[in-house]
Amino acid sequence: MKNKIVLLLVLGLTIIASIRLATPTHKAPTNPIIEVDWSVEDSKAYAQDMLSEWQYQEWLCLNKLWTKESNWRPNAYNKVKVMGKNAGGIPQLLGLDPKTPPPLQIDRGLSYIYYRYNTPCKAWKFFTKNGYY
Repeated sequence: MKNKIVLLLVLGLTIIASIRLATPTHKAPTNPIIEVDWSVEDSKAYAQDMLSEWQYQEWLCLNKLWTKESNWRPNAYNKVKVMGKNAGGIPQLLGLDPKTPPPLQIDRGLSYIYYRYNTPCKAWKFFTKNGYY
């Protein structure tokens, strides 16, 4: 009888110990940190990829804007005067001569956008609300 009690006691303690070991005593972190080999070069490449995506979005806005303004024609000319000046070229800037070389037209148009709106998407947003930029 004594052996049966000891055997049952040992068996019971073994079961309790097994359950206790199988049950976590602390919560797992909700955002576990995953160890990864990540170098400075990886960080730079990732940032460049993200910037490329941002640049692509800005390009899409610029493309929409200047397609509406001139359809990217460097010789586009608006005969309607605003403040005594006509708009011309790819960006349709006031006072811009359509005979100006296209790269210079683009440089001037981008300078205007960055000065006035900061980004092509902000210029496009303004254009969609007002019909001009």
